[in-house]
Amino acid sequence: MEEIRLTPTQAIFYTALIHAGIGFVLGLIPLILGIVKKKVRTGVIGIIVGTLGGAILGFLISIPSMAIFTWLILRKEIIATETEEV
Repeated sequence: MEEIRLTPTQAIFYTALIHAGIGFVLGLIPLILGIVKKKVRTGVIGIIVGTLGGAILGFLISIPSMAIFTWLILRKEIIATETEEV
C-alpha cells in the first residue's frame, strides 16, 4: 500500500473542508428551528455563519454561532410599550 502525501496547501484545504462540513451540520440546528418557528431568515444566516466560520476557524466559530442563532430563534420578542404615568 502506498503512502498518502499531501502538500501543506492541500492539508489546509482538506482541514477547512472537514471543518466546514461540521459547521454545516451544526448550522442545520438553527435552520430547522428557524423553519419550525417561522424565522427562516435567521436560520439561513445561522447555517451560513456556521459553515463559513467552521471553514475559517473551526469549532471556535461554528459552535458559538449555532448557540447564538438558536437563542435568537427561541427567544421571545419583547414588545416595547409606552408607560403610563399615574
